[in-house]
Formats: sequence, structure tokens, C-alpha cells
Amino acid sequence: MDPKFQSSFIPKGPTTSFAPGAVMGQKVQEKSLLSFLAIIIFTIAILLALGVFGYKFYLKYRIDQMGTDLETARATLNQETITELTRLDNRMKSVQTLLARHHVLTPLFAFLEVSTPKTVRFNSFQYTTSERGLEISMEGEARGYAALAFLADSFSRSENFKDVIFSDLNLDEKGDVKFSFSAIVDTKFLSYQREIENIGLPAVATSTATSTQN
Repeated sequence: MDPKFQSSFIPKGPTTSFAPGAVMGQKVQEKSLLSFLAIIIFTIAILLALGVFGYKFYLKYRIDQMGTDLETARATLNQETITELTRLDNRMKSVQTLLARHHVLTPLFAFLEVSTPKTVRFNSFQYTTSERGLEISMEGEARGYAALAFLADSFSRSENFKDVIFSDLNLDEKGDVKFSFSAIVDTKFLSYQREIENIGLPAVATSTATSTQN
């Protein structure tokens, strides 16, 4: 019996076809998406540019309006009143300048009273002003070198004194130590304006220093 052969060129399974039209359609979709994104970005850039331009225009309008309001307010004011206010402002500035430059010796005397022990006394006081500050020189006497050492340590630690010098140490017939003292006082410490602002501080400092010595 002859075997039966079946021959066919038709595939039994499904076939996949790559049509040129499908590839072209995919490319068209990608180009359409890119074009859409480009349009959105371009639109946003235009809106931002318009916003910046509008804001600049608004600022210019507000500045012009404020200038107009200022001129209107200036026109309504009396010229004599403006002149008087200007003179008063100049006087106040002059007074502030004088207060800033004016110095007083009250804080210095208060400091010497608080810082000097009872076993030391000063017999003379002289001062001169210079670019470095207020230069003071004094002569005094102390009941022993211990009292003088305490005074020297107190003055040297003070921020108000610079270039503190004790010289001419001699013993008199009573055994007291005579000495000369010189230093430069900081001008900020002698400021009259500062004295007014801190009007209550000297009493507090005095009581504190007195309790410390006791």
C-alpha cells in the first residue's frame, strides 16, 4: 500500500507580519507627542515673559503714582512749616553730635572712689587730652606696699585704663609709700551720652565693689 504524503505551503500556525504602515504610524505618533510637548513649553515661556513684562509695567506705574502722591502732599504743606521742620532736624543732629563728642570726669571720679582702698589716698590730680584719649597723672601715698599692690592690680585689670604706670616709689618718715601714677583713660568710658544712658549704674557698681572689699 502506497504511503500518503501531504504537502502544503500553507503554514498551520499563525503568522506575524511586519507591515510598513505600522512602523510609520508609530513614528508619526512620536513626532506628534514631541510637537505637543514643544508647544506646551513654548506657551509656558510666552506666559512667563508676559508676566515679567506685566510686573515691570506695574512697578513703573506704582513708582510714578507714588511720585505723584508725594508731589501732591508736598504742594499741600506750608513752605514755612517745611523750613521750620528742617531747621529743627538740623538742630537735633547737631545736639546729637555734641553729646557724642562731650566727655565728663564723673565716671572717672566714681571709679577712683570705688577702686581705691581706704589705706591709699591721692594728693594731686592732673589731666590732658590727646588723640590717644584722656591722659591722667596723680600722686599719692599708701600705708604699705600691700595696699599699693592691691591698687595697682585693680587699675591694671580695668578696661577703662591703658598704659598704667606706677613710678617714683619712696618711703616717707612715717613708713608710708609715696608714688606717682599715670594712665590713659578710654574716651568711651567718659562719654556724656553713655553717662546719661547708664545713669543708674554707678550706684550699683559702688555698692557691689564696697561689699567685695568688706
